[in-house]
Amino acid sequence: MEPGVDLGPITTKQSLERIHKLIGTVEKEGGKVLVDGRTLKMPAPYDKGNYIGPSILTNLNTEMTAYKEEIFGPVMCVLRANSLDEAIELINK
Repeated sequence: MEPGVDLGPITTKQSLERIHKLIGTVEKEGGKVLVDGRTLKMPAPYDKGNYIGPSILTNLNTEMTAYKEEIFGPVMCVLRANSLDEAIELINK
């Protein structure tokens, strides 16, 4: 409810840890963490909260954990397609 705030905390500590874990799988599976919200530092009194900044994951494919699992956080997963038809096929799967 703070003025100028666009993104609130994650609902539970367990959910935050799950998001961190899913982001961590990306590099292990050959993807890239382009923007890493896990490094977000909040000022007091929010520093004890369940905060994560927006994250962008790239070079994903449909076999990666971060693609298969719903993340439920401020994370964008980017897959590349070589054509519009291939992109539509990915979306429809």
